[in-house]
Amino acid sequence: MKEMALSLFRNCLTFDFIGTTPDESGEDAGSIQVPSAWKAVFEDGTFLQTIFDCYREFGSPHSAKVMECLVQVASVRRSLFNEEERSKFIVQMMTGIRDILVVSQGMEDPNNYHEFCRMLARFRSTYQLNEIAEKTNYVEWIELVATFSVKGFSAWQWAPNSTQYLLTFWSKMVSALSHARPASASKLETITIELTRAYASSRIASVQPTLEQAMDDPLDNEDALLESLEMLANVARCKYDDSAACVISIFDPIAVQYRELITRATNGGLDANLKKLMAVTEQKLAWLVYIIGAFIGGRTAYLSSDDLDGLDGELTAKALHLMNVNQVWLSQRGPSGGCEKLESAFLFFFQQFRKSYVGDSSQKSSAVYSKLSEAFGLNDQNMVLSLIVQKIVTNLTIWSQDSSIISKSLRLFNDLANGYSSVKQLRKLDTTQYIMQNHGSKQFPFLEGGDNVASRMTYYSALAKVLFAEDSVEREFYEFMKPFEATFVELATLRSIEAFRQDPVKRILQGIFKDLRGFITPIQSKKNYMAFFDWFYPDRMPVLIHGLQAWGDDRLAITLLKFFAELVHNKSQRLNFEISSPNGILLFRETSKVLTTYGHILLNRPATSISDKYADKYKGISVCFTILTRTLSGRYVNFGVFPLYGDKALDHALEIFFQMMLSIPMGDMMSFPKLTRAFFGLLDVFTNEHMMAMPSMNADVFLYLMRALAEGVKSVDTNICSQACSCIDHLCTFVVQQSEKERPSSHWLLSFLNSSPGILPLLFSTVFNTVLFEDRPIQWSLSRPLLGLMLLNRKFMLEYTQTIINTQLPERREFLHKSLETLMEEVEWTNLSAKNRDRFTQNLAVFRRELNAANVSLIPPAVEYGAGMFGN
Repeated sequence: MKEMALSLFRNCLTFDFIGTTPDESGEDAGSIQVPSAWKAVFEDGTFLQTIFDCYREFGSPHSAKVMECLVQVASVRRSLFNEEERSKFIVQMMTGIRDILVVSQGMEDPNNYHEFCRMLARFRSTYQLNEIAEKTNYVEWIELVATFSVKGFSAWQWAPNSTQYLLTFWSKMVSALSHARPASASKLETITIELTRAYASSRIASVQPTLEQAMDDPLDNEDALLESLEMLANVARCKYDDSAACVISIFDPIAVQYRELITRATNGGLDANLKKLMAVTEQKLAWLVYIIGAFIGGRTAYLSSDDLDGLDGELTAKALHLMNVNQVWLSQRGPSGGCEKLESAFLFFFQQFRKSYVGDSSQKSSAVYSKLSEAFGLNDQNMVLSLIVQKIVTNLTIWSQDSSIISKSLRLFNDLANGYSSVKQLRKLDTTQYIMQNHGSKQFPFLEGGDNVASRMTYYSALAKVLFAEDSVEREFYEFMKPFEATFVELATLRSIEAFRQDPVKRILQGIFKDLRGFITPIQSKKNYMAFFDWFYPDRMPVLIHGLQAWGDDRLAITLLKFFAELVHNKSQRLNFEISSPNGILLFRETSKVLTTYGHILLNRPATSISDKYADKYKGISVCFTILTRTLSGRYVNFGVFPLYGDKALDHALEIFFQMMLSIPMGDMMSFPKLTRAFFGLLDVFTNEHMMAMPSMNADVFLYLMRALAEGVKSVDTNICSQACSCIDHLCTFVVQQSEKERPSSHWLLSFLNSSPGILPLLFSTVFNTVLFEDRPIQWSLSRPLLGLMLLNRKFMLEYTQTIINTQLPERREFLHKSLETLMEEVEWTNLSAKNRDRFTQNLAVFRRELNAANVSLIPPAVEYGAGMFGN
């Protein structure tokens, strides 16, 4: 009975009363929006006291269930109370928490403990610091919570997942001090020092047991780690001088021990015992470097001062000293003597330093450089930037077989290249120039590693940003491309498709087209893009075609297709040819050749297993759809030229598109998100201009498209639904415009609609049902096709709306009838002018607001119109 009552209570509290919870698993976000009618219950003093009493009286596991309910009660929206009642509620919550902490009631149970930590975090998230700090028992209360938290940090092995909630509580407590300082702020600042010491010490203490007992290491879960460290930094910077001193006091002895161990290993060799000590010490230092990096990354520019920046300088000097010691050790031993986690910590540290002190918004004369100048002679951000790039180059050389370190190093390099000023500084460095002039695999062996394929794109993307950071780089561009040119010359000597089917050739193709895709992706300007286009086309294009012919049934084809999809992408209008240039037409001919070459190989391939269906078939089709979308929407090809001069390139491209589309069952088309997005993106472009320009269309293709549009409108993905609505609007607009002409049109689209009179009613009912029965945030998108469908289906629309009205409960019919009549107020039934559309959209918005205001939930018809029209 207890279990059922507590479950019912919790479910009532967690019910999504206003329909705003996107994910039921997201329990730790937002407040609980209980109805105002519950106000009296929560204001009743016995309500909260009863819950705390239940917690004290019930044993495990029921006590944990009670604490779960308290988590939700602590999250009840603030607006439920007036100021006086809210104050009373906060006092009751604080009293209940204090009573539990005084005797550690139930804290020996890990579930109770975990939910209690959650409750603390939710309580502070709901109520403001000033509201809590003004209470008479606040000082005692905050001391008890602090003691509890320090013990909790130390008991890391017992409840590792609860630490996050304690950090959340304290991070939110101190974050409010920047704009509101209660009288007791000094007490909170003092507590933060102990919390910082406890957290850092507990992480150090956790290293040896974690390694010896093969436990889950928090350093392996970097996402959760960084979230925790960000909150710790907020806490530590509250009283930064003492917190920094605390971390340094922990750091220094371990760093000394590390140097001693390296000396022993250098002089006497690395035996098993020494190797174990090295591993423990390096992992301890990894924790401390992560913590130092988080402290520096927690800098807020407008709250900073020379004193705080000086502290950052001290901590940075500690990390750099350690890195230098580690670098010497690595140069002797190679990666086998290194620690991946420590290297990851250094890279994280540099990322945080970059965010705070390198780039457009940082001050070149920050006090941080005074400390670094004293220790290393690093006087400004340019010198530190040079040090960072040297570290990246070292990693790319030494850690070439470690994909994780390579990925993080290149991410740092790419981030440095993203800033407007930092990339210009980066370009001037000797180390960067060395990379630019020696970017191939001979100098950087990571490019040969199969595990680093994805990182190659990041590498060349960063290099492209650096190369094009200046305006006149034509000579440098051709110098940069020479290694690629040599590879293409070598590939051009292969005289047959069989020669392309060799495994070494496959690896070369995989690498070079990954590299080139990474290189052209960040290019924005027409000048820079045309430099690459003129270099690649037409001389290097045959290699891509031969690669597709040889490896069309292999996943290498995806790499080739994705490169080509980037090549034809006219982002930022970078692909606008001169009016006298035939390149737009020539490029589309190549597009047609790429699509047909790959498409025919794909469609003739034997069927694959269900589990491999996406990777073997649909992934390639998705990329083909993207290629065609970008080409049709690029506005750099005059497609009217092709039929005028009898060129079949456009016909062939569309034909292979239709064949690939028809080869996909509708269920699959709507089940694979990337495929669905690519397909509807293409349909949106295709139906806007190109579909109506076709001289005819196969009936199977047309019916598939109509069915797809109906399914798209029903999609829960708002982007898919919007694109499907846009496609329907394009069709309706064309049909309405044709019907307005004095001379009747004989267009094939009108013939299809006349021979299949159920299609427009199906599309109307689908869109209309979505408006009526679903609360979509895209009412504007839904209104666009709906008006056109109503104009083309006036008789059916009236019949269908009456059916909808008759389906409702008797007491709601009159209300719905009157509301539906307002849809066409001041809307003409004869045209789709902008004024007419806007008026209808306004009416539809009013209609939806009236339904919501009246809290009316409509009943959909028992049978969906058009069900079975297209078969299974």
